[in-house]
Amino acid sequence: MTQRRRNILEILTAILLGFVSVATALGAYQATVWAFDAVEYSATADQLRDRNLSAVLSSQLVLRDDGAKLFEAFRLETEITLFPERTEELRTEQRLIIDTATPELGTAWDAWAASGFAEETFPITSAQYEVASFSEGQSLQYASFIARQAADNVGARAITVAAASVVLAIALFILGVAGIIRSWQAAAWLVAAAAVAFVVGVGILLSA
Repeated sequence: MTQRRRNILEILTAILLGFVSVATALGAYQATVWAFDAVEYSATADQLRDRNLSAVLSSQLVLRDDGAKLFEAFRLETEITLFPERTEELRTEQRLIIDTATPELGTAWDAWAASGFAEETFPITSAQYEVASFSEGQSLQYASFIARQAADNVGARAITVAAASVVLAIALFILGVAGIIRSWQAAAWLVAAAAVAFVVGVGILLSA
């Protein structure tokens, strides 16, 4: 009777050992893949952050240059009022100044001039100019934020799966000990403990 119980226990141990081994291998593999993905996402987030910083600095320099050219072009508008006989010459000079600025400022300037230089259509503060000037930096910042979130989420999953692999490895160790113990009662308790560890480990894997 004791030998029969021992044989049944050995069969259960072998079956459980196979399941635990497969689950441990899969968990370790998935943890490695997700850890690698987390590193990739993190690197992408850092690259996008650096590009965002570069875009913001570039936008600030362009804004400063456009502002100076806008001021100079508007100054010529005052001269046109004071010296109407020079209108054609000053308009030509004004156009040259605007044409050396960004295309966005040129479009905004034309709209401003057509409105009679109304305050609500001031080029630098117009919605179209701001979108054209700062949309790239804002897009890169948002993309960096999303990539960082992905890195954190995938990294957390990798840690969870790694923890599950540790639990499953403990189950493997317990099953190994159970296989060499003479007392079938003690071995049965160890197999039961390993089964519990297996269930817990699989639960952790599924939760990831």
